[in-house]
Amino acid sequence: MRVRTFLLVLCIWAIVSIASALPASSATRRVVLLFDERPELPGLTLLQADLVRTLTSSSADRIEVYNETMDQSRFGSGSYQLLLRDFLRAKYSDKKIDVVIAILAPSLNFLLDYGAIIFPGTSIVFCGIDKTELGNRLLPPNVRGILVKREFAPTVEIALSLHPKTERAVVVAGTSDFDTRLLEQAKIDFGFYEQRLHFQYLTTLPLQDSLTELSHMPPQTIVFYTTMFRDGAGETFVPHEVVERVSAAANAPIYGFLDQYVGRGIVGGNVYSLSAHGVETAKLALRVLAGTEALGPQVYEVPINKLLFDWRQLQRWGISESKLPAGSEIWFHERSAWEQNRTAIFGITAAILVQALLIGWLLHERQYRRRAERTARESLSELTQMNRMATAGELSAAIAREIKQPLTGIVTMANVGFQGRVPILAGHATQ
Repeated sequence: MRVRTFLLVLCIWAIVSIASALPASSATRRVVLLFDERPELPGLTLLQADLVRTLTSSSADRIEVYNETMDQSRFGSGSYQLLLRDFLRAKYSDKKIDVVIAILAPSLNFLLDYGAIIFPGTSIVFCGIDKTELGNRLLPPNVRGILVKREFAPTVEIALSLHPKTERAVVVAGTSDFDTRLLEQAKIDFGFYEQRLHFQYLTTLPLQDSLTELSHMPPQTIVFYTTMFRDGAGETFVPHEVVERVSAAANAPIYGFLDQYVGRGIVGGNVYSLSAHGVETAKLALRVLAGTEALGPQVYEVPINKLLFDWRQLQRWGISESKLPAGSEIWFHERSAWEQNRTAIFGITAAILVQALLIGWLLHERQYRRRAERTARESLSELTQMNRMATAGELSAAIAREIKQPLTGIVTMANVGFQGRVPILAGHATQ
């Protein structure tokens, strides 16, 4: 019996130990993203991608994300908002939502009016809202957010430094609520330059008429583009598509204030990034989910502006990279053949130089060898001539000796004979 009890206790202890060693199952946290416009718009798509990626990759819990849109530029009536309120309340009535993220000002306004009805007791995090849009309103304790700092004057300064002879500025914008609010904010910064520039605002015309105006602008003109969700005729557009059409039609350089327009026709400027804004918003939402965020309404302003330019537009308008502000980032730089193949060019050049040096050395050695051979031949010829002369001398001496000896003998004998005959002749003479 004791043994059985001991084994039972041991099994229980083992089960508890194994269970404690296993990771605890993560809870599912539900987050609703409420967009003021369609999330498939390019800028919002990037914001959504970075926001969701940061949420899901940085949380120990499973994050379930729901996307909702107000489609403000196409459906902005008060009656539509009431219908949307009732629809969302019914849709999420059986879901516990942990955080609702309001993207841009209309979404926050909607949640401040109806959030307690649709998502009772749920924390609200907002983004894409400028301090001027927020104003002095008092936020409920369950609301926190990241402010975007939209600045227009820095880009105007850059444009004037790159085009110092500019006399006229044309501003292209739309007529939707968001277009109008953003333009009014921009006009505050533009006001500081009205003594230097004549400003013309293309906001009330149909888009096609604005494009016609942009194609016939006088010299010394620059263009600033904000947004256009709706033109003067009431037709709705995607702002990213509009900036491409504006760039294609305009006979002057275009500057903007959003990084998503770089690559679609603007030269560049001091632009803010919705993508980076999404990352900061996700970090705040994660702190709210983890319960580490301070109680009460909290508002943060995070600098996300950068100096960004399109290399192709710099080339189009003859703008030197050396004139850009320090710290500028250039996108879409088309590298020259030298930049693309620098290593290969260096390698080929080095190989050619080595071959040239080798060929030069071989030619030098060949020439040296030929000179040596010629010198050797000349020396050999001289030696041969000298040898011939020496041989001839020796032969002449030998012949001379050979001839001289018999001649000497003959002469000697002749002399002897002559001397013996003389006495005889003398004797005859005396007789």
